[in-house]
This record gives sequence, structure tokens and C-alpha cells, in this order.
Amino acid sequence: MSWIGFLKRSAAVMAMGAVTATMAMSAGAQTIDDIVKKEKITIGVLTGIPPYDVIDASGQTDGFLVDLARDVAQNLKVKLEVVPVNNASRAAALESGRVDMLIAHMTATPERAKLFLMTNPYGAYDMRFVARKDMPLNKLADLAGKRVSVPKGSTQDVAVSGFDIKGLQVVRFDDDALAMQALISGQVDATAAVATVANDVIKKRNLTNLEVKTAVPLFTLYWSMAVRKDATQLHQWLNNFIYYEEVTGRLNALHQKWVGVPIPGGKLPTF
Repeated sequence: MSWIGFLKRSAAVMAMGAVTATMAMSAGAQTIDDIVKKEKITIGVLTGIPPYDVIDASGQTDGFLVDLARDVAQNLKVKLEVVPVNNASRAAALESGRVDMLIAHMTATPERAKLFLMTNPYGAYDMRFVARKDMPLNKLADLAGKRVSVPKGSTQDVAVSGFDIKGLQVVRFDDDALAMQALISGQVDATAAVATVANDVIKKRNLTNLEVKTAVPLFTLYWSMAVRKDATQLHQWLNNFIYYEEVTGRLNALHQKWVGVPIPGGKLPTF
């Protein structure tokens, strides 16, 4: 190949690379300027977890997370596109560029921090045992000989399986709803569930024989927003946004509006 041919080919390859890089950058929309220029932010929101979300009269998702997404868009002065996601699809939606960010009840675990930039927490939940009202549960030893349902591979599964309690049987189900249903139908003596979600189920289904046991707390976990690893400016802006929503009382007001109680755990941690 002649030098002229080599140079032409090299220039073509470099041009293609530049176009590809430009397309990737524009698709990512990961700087504040990029989002403002496209006049829209696309946010993946976890659904199917009442009372944190509901379906409104027009069939659209609404709730605590959607209100937070609205606040993000309003503060950026752009339009909002909400993309419903679930536990299985949320990471792929962010990785693929389908959404610009996630407000999807993700706990900032070390493993997730390898894949995404996780913000300071915007909310929290208390994990508690749920059982019949007439079942004493004032200390962990009261679970001796009991069957406790958990979602397979969940944080509840890890916690309850680690208890050294004589005769305790951990019964695993595919998801939280099935684990709760096992308690309702009498297959197990107790289940481990998010307290606010369990209270919502008890109220809506009028399960007057069940209650959330408060004397034996399991743990409190915190939720973070997530962006792609190269979105450092958006990540920093969201940390500032969460701080401001908390100190002005907006976060607690939204949580109280949808969930009926303030955010558990007191002041949210930062990292």
C-alpha cells in the first residue's frame, strides 16, 4: 500500500472513531449541559412496590419515586420521561443508555459501586418480622422451632439464614409477594419483609390477625440513585439535589405523603 493510500485509510479510520465516540457521548447525555440541550431527562423508576407507587386514573405510575423524579427534572428545568423498571431490568436499562439515571430503590453495595456511581441515600427502609398477633416475638430466641419465609437470595435470606437459633427453618420463595403469601396462608410462622410494605398489605387486605413485630428489628437499609460511571457531573449534582431535598424537608414530606410515615433511620448518611 502506498503512503498516500495508508494515510487516506488511517484518516478514514480516525474519522469513524470520532463519529462513534461522538454518538456514544450524545447517547449518554451524561453532563448537565447534555441533558439541558436535549431538554429531557429519562429516569428509570422501580414499580410494583406499594405504597411507594400507585397506578393513577390514566394508567400511569405515580408515587414517591415519581415525585422525586419530577423534582429532579424541575430543578434541571427539563421535561421528564419516566421509564418503569423492576429489580431484574433496572441495571440493564442504565447500562444500555435506555435511561439517564435510576431512582429505583437500589442499595449502594460494593458490587453495584463497581458498575455505577451511586449517590448519597435519598431514603431508607426498615426490615422487620411479620407474624400473627398472638405469636410472641420479643427476642430472636422466640424464633426457635419456627418456619420463616424469605425471598430467595435476598438481604432477608442472608440475615435470617445467619441466625444460630435451634430449630429455625428458613423457607425460600421467588419473591417478596410469595413469601408474604406463605405467611397469610399459614405455610410459615413468620416472614421477613419491609415494614411499610407489610403494613400496607395488612391494611389493604384487612389481615387483622397479622402485625409487624417491632421488638426485634432486622436491619435498616438505604436507597441511592444511580448513574453511569462516566457521569461524574450528574452524580455530583444529584448529591447536591438530595442534600437540599433533605434539609428543606421535601424528602420527608414526599415520604409522608405516599408512605404515611417519615423516612426511617433519622438523618440520612453520606459517603
